[in-house]
Amino acid sequence: MAAIDLLSHAHTTMPPRASSSKTAIIAGTLAGLLAAALAAFYVYQQPAQHGGNAPAASSQTAAQEQNARAVDALMALPEIKAWSAHIEKASAGRAHGAVMETSPETRLVDGQPYYQLSFFESTPDAAHRWESFVVSPDGKRILVDDIVSGDLLSLEQWRKDSAPMQRIATQ
Repeated sequence: MAAIDLLSHAHTTMPPRASSSKTAIIAGTLAGLLAAALAAFYVYQQPAQHGGNAPAASSQTAAQEQNARAVDALMALPEIKAWSAHIEKASAGRAHGAVMETSPETRLVDGQPYYQLSFFESTPDAAHRWESFVVSPDGKRILVDDIVSGDLLSLEQWRKDSAPMQRIATQ
C-alpha cells in the first residue's frame, strides 16, 4: 500500500509532458531550420568552389549599391527633406514621405542608365505621387521627370519653373 501511495505522490509532482503534437511541431521546425541552413550553405559554397555565379552575384550587389546611392542622393535634396517633414507634421505621423523605384528597368538618358524614382506621400490607404525623378547610378545627376510633357528637367529649371518648396507653404 505504501508503494502505491508513493507512486501516486511521485506522479503528481512530475511536470506534465509535452503533448506528442507539440513535440512533432518542434521537431519539424528544427528539421526545417536545419535543412534551410544546409541548403544555404550548399548554395553559397557552389559559386566559390566552381566559379559559377560569382560574377553575377557581384554584379547584382553592385547594382543594389548603385540603386541605394541613387535613392540616398534623392533623399538628400532639400525639397524631399522638407516635403517629408511637412507630411509627417501635417498628418500627425499617420502619413510619411517615401522614395520608391517606379520601374525595375533603368532609363537611358544621353546613353547612360538612370534609376526611375518617385517621391510619394504614403498613407495607410494609398500612396500619392508628388514628383518623379531619374537619378544616375552614382547619385551625382538628378533630373525631374515631367510626366505631363515627357521632358526631363534639371533641378535648377524645375526649382525655377515649379517652385517646389511653395508646395508645402500652401498646404
